[in-house]
Amino acid sequence: MYFLLHPISSINHLVARIVTDQLSVLASLIFFIFLSLNYKKPFWQKADDDIKLWSNESKDSFLKKRSEDFALFGNAIFHILFSVVLAILFFIVKHSTSEVFPILFVLIFSWGLNRLTKLIYKRERPEYSSNVVKRRLSYCFPSGHVMASISIYFFSAVILQNHISFIPWYLIALLVSYFVIMSRIYLNHHYFTDVLGGIAMGIFCLNISIWFYFFFVIGQI
Repeated sequence: MYFLLHPISSINHLVARIVTDQLSVLASLIFFIFLSLNYKKPFWQKADDDIKLWSNESKDSFLKKRSEDFALFGNAIFHILFSVVLAILFFIVKHSTSEVFPILFVLIFSWGLNRLTKLIYKRERPEYSSNVVKRRLSYCFPSGHVMASISIYFFSAVILQNHISFIPWYLIALLVSYFVIMSRIYLNHHYFTDVLGGIAMGIFCLNISIWFYFFFVIGQI
């Protein structure tokens, strides 16, 4: 009955539960380890090829045409600006650093861990079929755009939901993350397995950041 009366709120709570549950972080970590050991095997290579073929042959939808624009929301510079502005707003409103340090922590932790992970696997980016797509110089596994977007935007939702509860922040984080994920696929900047790895590690970073927030700032788990 509650779902029928409050569908948006119900879905918002469901998304929050899925991405922050302890089983989810364990499952995401196990899946990432499994994927990192198997992404070169025929099954996953075929999945990468099939998704690439689908993205190239799919119709020019609004999302596909604006992929480069949507990719901006997963850019490291945008994440820095977003996190710094959010931290400043919380400091001005609350006159406290209780939210400032966790916001900066998730930014540094997610991007730092991504860079470290990429250096470990050193997977080269896919060859592009279009010269319009700009070549990225870094390694590609896991996707930094996806990994950092999930952790940063959902962690922001955790904090904002506690202060402005009538806005479905988790759904907003899910929507923005979806745009970033699809932009990586449409632009062929990553293999599909890079995106899957980014999702898994994004959930892992999110939960580590939540534990940091509750344990070191609030003083409780």
